[in-house]
Amino acid sequence: MVEKYVMPYIKPTEVISPKAHWSLIDVLLDRGEGDCAYALGIWDGERRIGFRWNGTDENQLGNPQSRGLPTWTMLDPEMHKQILEQLPPEKLAIARGFLGINLMLEGPTLDGTRADLMFYDFFQNPPVLVILECKTLRDAVRRPDISDSDCQLLAMRHERLLNDAAAAMLAKGEGRLREDGRFRIIELQAEPLQKIANQLCTDVLAMAASARWSK
Repeated sequence: MVEKYVMPYIKPTEVISPKAHWSLIDVLLDRGEGDCAYALGIWDGERRIGFRWNGTDENQLGNPQSRGLPTWTMLDPEMHKQILEQLPPEKLAIARGFLGINLMLEGPTLDGTRADLMFYDFFQNPPVLVILECKTLRDAVRRPDISDSDCQLLAMRHERLLNDAAAAMLAKGEGRLREDGRFRIIELQAEPLQKIANQLCTDVLAMAASARWSK
């Protein structure tokens, strides 16, 4: 009996289409057969993260595909951070450099003694610590009544905006080195928050309050 030869699925490192739009630079994350893969590349002149589903032995091309060729599709840039958070340190360094991400904050944590919100980027040298007082955030959204925990929730909801504001300050060389030299500290004061105040939405607070009442 002659055994049927089954072609293995096509590895993401071998997927280079659509050539008219996409140039593959590096595969960031490959979860194997039938699962997802992410890659750095240039799409129509822009540096982006591409995404696809790997194939299987029964469907070697995976998805997406076009005209009998496996292809990449582009991830929404708003989702870049979620993918980068899953990468090992060596791939994260490559991706941040390629995409020009000079600050990627984690947090916020809440310092209950001082009512400060704190974000960190440990991949900077020295690491960056961003501090935002709850009072400053309350003033920006004109909600002096909200609790410290609600301020934390609001900051989590607008993490990207706050990250961008802190990144602009870092790019200008603002901030100070902590006395022990272990962190560069950036304090988000009223002025940078006023510039983004009209983009700060408090809808998440209403949803949180509704959830608490329903328990």
